[in-house]
Amino acid sequence: MLAREARHSLDAVDAAARRTRRAGADDPHLVLAMKAGGDAGLLPAILAACEYEPCSLPVRVIFQTDRGRLLRDGRADAALLYSLADDLSGLDTEPLLTEPLMAVLPATHPFAVRASLCMADLRDENVHPRRGPSTGPEARSLTELLQLVALGQTVALVPRFVTTPLRHDLVSVQVTDAQPVTLLLAWPAHSTSPAIAALARAARAASPGGEPARIT
Repeated sequence: MLAREARHSLDAVDAAARRTRRAGADDPHLVLAMKAGGDAGLLPAILAACEYEPCSLPVRVIFQTDRGRLLRDGRADAALLYSLADDLSGLDTEPLLTEPLMAVLPATHPFAVRASLCMADLRDENVHPRRGPSTGPEARSLTELLQLVALGQTVALVPRFVTTPLRHDLVSVQVTDAQPVTLLLAWPAHSTSPAIAALARAARAASPGGEPARIT
């Protein structure tokens, strides 16, 4: 246990060193990690709002699936994460948008004509994401996931904003008893970076609520 804690401490030091080097470079900037299409359409407004924030830095966007790992090892300064799917330990977050969970199905699926579903309806389906070991194919991107759905190999559970627009051979049905999904801006806990604070304020201002972020 002590060895594991020591490893975590060393990793945190390495991550902080990476961020310090990036901030002190000739072109200081922030790195924001996200999934392609995973911003609910908010990213342009967030970047525009950053232009009016004191202490803001240019934001470089990278597209990765394991955004939490990039945050923890210092390769990213902030990330757009989802409340149910991502590990938020060791991170501070600002909620930006909460939406219901939708089941994405082939248009030919028997459930495609339903007005709504519950989780029990999907108990015999190969649902993605699934808790525990997966028995189905893996998808590295939303495009791959939707292709697997179209092939009838999985049923995808995703936030509603991911389903607009949706390809013609797929349908989405709300899962009424599933916990809603919140899109979050996340950054390392206890950050004192003025640039991160500026990004958080801009993100919150660009969200539907439009209130300043709770970070100083």
